Amino acid sequence: MKVIASGISDLGLERVGNEDFFSIDDSLGLYIVADGMGGHSAGEVASQVAVEMIKRGYRRWTEDKVPEDEVFGIPDKSLSIHGNYLLSSIRLANRVVYEMATEYEPYHGMGTTIVALLVTQKLLVVANVGDSRIYMIRDGRIERMSKDHTIVAEQIEMGTLSETDASSSPLKHILTKNLGSADSVEPEVFELEPSYNDRFILCTDGLTDLVKEKEILAVTQKLDNPEKICRKLVDLALQRGAPDNTTVIAILLRDVEKPRVKPLRKVGLFMAGVMARARRIIEKPAP
Repeated sequence: MKVIASGISDLGLERVGNEDFFSIDDSLGLYIVADGMGGHSAGEVASQVAVEMIKRGYRRWTEDKVPEDEVFGIPDKSLSIHGNYLLSSIRLANRVVYEMATEYEPYHGMGTTIVALLVTQKLLVVANVGDSRIYMIRDGRIERMSKDHTIVAEQIEMGTLSETDASSSPLKHILTKNLGSADSVEPEVFELEPSYNDRFILCTDGLTDLVKEKEILAVTQKLDNPEKICRKLVDLALQRGAPDNTTVIAILLRDVEKPRVKPLRKVGLFMAGVMARARRIIEKPAP
């Protein structure tokens, strides 16, 4: 399998600093986008520290082939060893950002979102905390693979707010979970098999606030170069005012080996979450 990727981070038209940060590491097969928050330069620090800590933790555990029960935090038995490496790396990054925010006054209140994609020859691992997103384009359709950790997303899930009303809600950017606000965090993490011609978009809300999913689908299908895909999506945000920083990574898979058994198609994030929780309950040892 061949992976080609590119990324762009743009200041936008109203911000004086860029609190987004991204990383493309083809050697690890790890792609990360973060959207920092906090006063002065704290958000910029939070996003960069988080991304670098995730990369460092994942690289060390992978190279040393550390057993899953020796990484940071309790392993998730429903995940592969690489899924647990990524999970634990995010947990560790959260602890570092939290301790910095707690101990150093200039960093009080800082935090960051995280969305990550890990690509191996036979497995894709998706993880997120906050409201930065990852989209998968497969078989001509777009699907959001991340879960927004916001008050509005919880209201939609409970049925107390419609998707239409959510777009104009004053609470749509109020996070219920991020890296740095608590000493521990549990990311959303799940795995799936790669498929021929899969394409992925990782992005901050600077893009998703202004560009609709159907537009992301159209751009990602039309263009065959990840740099051009990123440029076009960021340009759309700029054309619409770009009040926030906008960061996009585009990842294209090539020459994916066909699985012997056709994998079960993911039937939506909600069902994926239900299935994951059910699996954990089933595998939980009896008291």
